[in-house]
Amino acid sequence: MYKAIPYDYKDSNRLYIDVRSESEYDKGHIIGAINLPILNDIERHEVGWIYKNASVEEAKRVGLQHGSAKLLVFFETVEQLRKDHPDKKIVFYCARGGYRSRSIALLMRSIDMPVYWLQGGYKSYRQEVLSALQNSEKLPTFIVVNGLSGVGKTHILMELKKLGHPVLDLEGAANHKGSHLGAIGTTGIQSVQSFENEIFHQLCQVDRFYCFVESESKRIGHVFVPNAIFDKLQGGIYIKVSASLDFRIKGLIEDYVSAPDFQHSFEAALDKIKPYITKELFAELSEHFKLGDYENLTKKLLENHYDPIYFKSIDSHQHKSEFTCIDYATCANEIGEWINRSILSRSIEPAPQHTDQEHFDPNPQS
Repeated sequence: MYKAIPYDYKDSNRLYIDVRSESEYDKGHIIGAINLPILNDIERHEVGWIYKNASVEEAKRVGLQHGSAKLLVFFETVEQLRKDHPDKKIVFYCARGGYRSRSIALLMRSIDMPVYWLQGGYKSYRQEVLSALQNSEKLPTFIVVNGLSGVGKTHILMELKKLGHPVLDLEGAANHKGSHLGAIGTTGIQSVQSFENEIFHQLCQVDRFYCFVESESKRIGHVFVPNAIFDKLQGGIYIKVSASLDFRIKGLIEDYVSAPDFQHSFEAALDKIKPYITKELFAELSEHFKLGDYENLTKKLLENHYDPIYFKSIDSHQHKSEFTCIDYATCANEIGEWINRSILSRSIEPAPQHTDQEHFDPNPQS
């Protein structure tokens, strides 16, 4: 019961507690993990400096002094988690499964708290993430939803997910909607590790040989789609979604204008777009924005900037099927019926390494 255990993506019966500092956690962590630092950033820096410049013994003493002040917090947190989730394992982890996670786990053991610590720590978890994301043979067949800006690709993916189809939401993982306007409604900030961990976490939920995903550029906001996934996406099965211009305008206004930071963020985004459009168009867009005329603002952006870019990308792919969206849920239902028919008729089949029962498995030998 009281021992180090390896990471197992199949074991959903775990609650992870990340005992690293807040900056380590923010850079990347196991999805769903609680951050409860033994040493915060300032304390960790202090202990590290003493370790390198004074003595190991003194560093341990200072670390113990800082850590011991938090013992009651750890005890109460673990106690509450056990009450709320009596059937789940509580697993501590630090950078490499060393002093921090082992120490607190053994201390909890000494007072009869049934806890574990993660073998190899976060480093071991990251090795598994990178191994899985770099191996195209372990990835599902991507069904790529393609279409002009505003047809509702992300909304359709979410409706497909509600219907039980596996979905990979790259924009959600990137905390960015793509394009110069993509940060509106989000913080627009995402670390590379967190992006990769989010992708891994989503793929671990895939229980079929296929997975729906939105057509994306290599770069989404400040992060880049891992090479194996991007290559698999480019070679995926493409379907095209179309919608009327009015439908697209309405949907984009609903998605963007309601964001709390819309005014400030749009001004910043418009400055980024400025080098790619004419002075006349920039002036028109600025005027529509100033007047709050979002319909004409969106219409001109689509017709004069985004649509020409998307047309080139869309035309570069052959589409297995095409759909017209007048309602996100209805369109998702039609796509779901199409994929079911396609699998039954074997017009879409799993790649050689998959069968209809197999799914994403980052470590099939474990």
